Amino acid sequence: MHSVYGWRGTIGIMTPGTSQQVEFHRKVPDGIAICTTLLPLKSANKEGLIEMSNYIETSADLLAQQRVDIIMFVCTTGSLIKGIGYDQDIIKQIEKRTNIPAITTTTSVLEAFKALDIKKIFVVTPYIDELNIAEKDFLEKSGITVLSIKGLGIGDQSIQDVNPSVIYRLVKEQFDPKADAVFISCTGLCVFDIIEPLEIDLQIPVITSVQASLWHGLRKINVLQKINDLGRLFRI
Repeated sequence: MHSVYGWRGTIGIMTPGTSQQVEFHRKVPDGIAICTTLLPLKSANKEGLIEMSNYIETSADLLAQQRVDIIMFVCTTGSLIKGIGYDQDIIKQIEKRTNIPAITTTTSVLEAFKALDIKKIFVVTPYIDELNIAEKDFLEKSGITVLSIKGLGIGDQSIQDVNPSVIYRLVKEQFDPKADAVFISCTGLCVFDIIEPLEIDLQIPVITSVQASLWHGLRKINVLQKINDLGRLFRI
């Protein structure tokens, strides 16, 4: 049974921030409802992300009570911080707890790369070096060549305060003509509005954490609607 607002589907997201929710609500197609629970993240480092994982099952229980069609763990480094296969461990944990299909941001990003036949990327993030190293290792062990990865060195929730123009300029500065795509990592960044300008300027696909999560989540509940201003991924 679907809610009045989620007659087409209800997506449940667990996430450590508020910007993800706003971006989702801006772009979801009509008939899709978004239900959110917040995960406590005290610091954007390895210790903080691992501590945050202690709340996954409680968050999943809350979303299951709302009869969501899919549960999404919407945090990039949070779903890779323990290494290759950790995203799948999170999915199994949620599905076992709720009997509801689940995905993570990391899983979604890898699916986006596969859908667009992306094998070589350069990455920009707001992260500290510790997280950039972990992400590069995860991506390369997943079969993706990381030509470069550059972060802003932010280790707290002020990631959500980064102006999209800062990320736009960072991407342009780090552009590598050998890359199949650029990956803008972190669900805390509000970067939907720079996807199209960057794709026009660089002539390569732009994948972002929230964009890939939304794309994968919608497809997992068989909503295949194209969204014109969210890059090539949504025009497949």
